[in-house]
Amino acid sequence: MKFKSIDNIVFWAMILILIYQYTLLYLSAVSGAWSSFIIVILAFGLGLLLGRMTYILLGAVLSFVSMTAGGILLALPVTRATYLWAAVALLTITPLTTYLMYLLDHQLLKRKILAQELEKLQQEKPDLEVITGALNEQALEEAVQRELKLVYYHEKDYKFTLTMVKIDFLESLINFLGNTQFNQLLRATAQHVQTMLFTVDHLYYIGQGKFVILSPMLGTENAPIMKQKIKNHIEDIAQEFGVAKNALVLRMGQVSYSTQDKVHNYSVEDTLRELDRSAETDIVKEYL
Repeated sequence: MKFKSIDNIVFWAMILILIYQYTLLYLSAVSGAWSSFIIVILAFGLGLLLGRMTYILLGAVLSFVSMTAGGILLALPVTRATYLWAAVALLTITPLTTYLMYLLDHQLLKRKILAQELEKLQQEKPDLEVITGALNEQALEEAVQRELKLVYYHEKDYKFTLTMVKIDFLESLINFLGNTQFNQLLRATAQHVQTMLFTVDHLYYIGQGKFVILSPMLGTENAPIMKQKIKNHIEDIAQEFGVAKNALVLRMGQVSYSTQDKVHNYSVEDTLRELDRSAETDIVKEYL
């Protein structure tokens, strides 16, 4: 959802809260004094036009006045019996709704700041995937294209291996963890895998729960060692997020390229599709 749309949602939410708030106050406290009701509505309408912060400040002022009036009504025996519910309304409705609007505005500001930081980071490091800290799909496509050319032109001297770690049943896992915790799971997985890589290896996150490791000069004879190394250490990640030991389904795939005939007329898309297919047949962890 675009932030402009979110901004509009917050604005209209404030208007609905305003209507709800003063309708209750009118019914329970103002008792038919339309002039008082209209004055308050106009004051807050002006606050909305001037900005949400002005609206919240007006709400804070009115909250203080309302709570003071409500407290006096409850404190005096003469008014307590007659205006009991009016006093309760003055003590609760205005402060609570003003605080709710403050939370709405605060969340919106946090989202805007985060969006600005992510945009700045994306401009400074366009190859970086911001959630995981790994390189992104665009960077992987460029790297694979370069590696395929190196194998094609230097068949005797060059080779490389791609290894995929894939989170399966992605939709169910997101529904269970929620987006925030799922992003933390992705970040933890990326950090965990990073610790197992050699200096020349690079980690990429290409979305849909798929991590890809590019290992230059790693051939078919040593590639299974990398695969087994990751398998032996990746199982502990799920427990950090309250996921049952066998509830996180992980698959691994691996392809190696070392001969000219294998990469002849091979595109980046063909390479990634082959890697994805290889991950379908190798389950690291699965549901019991």
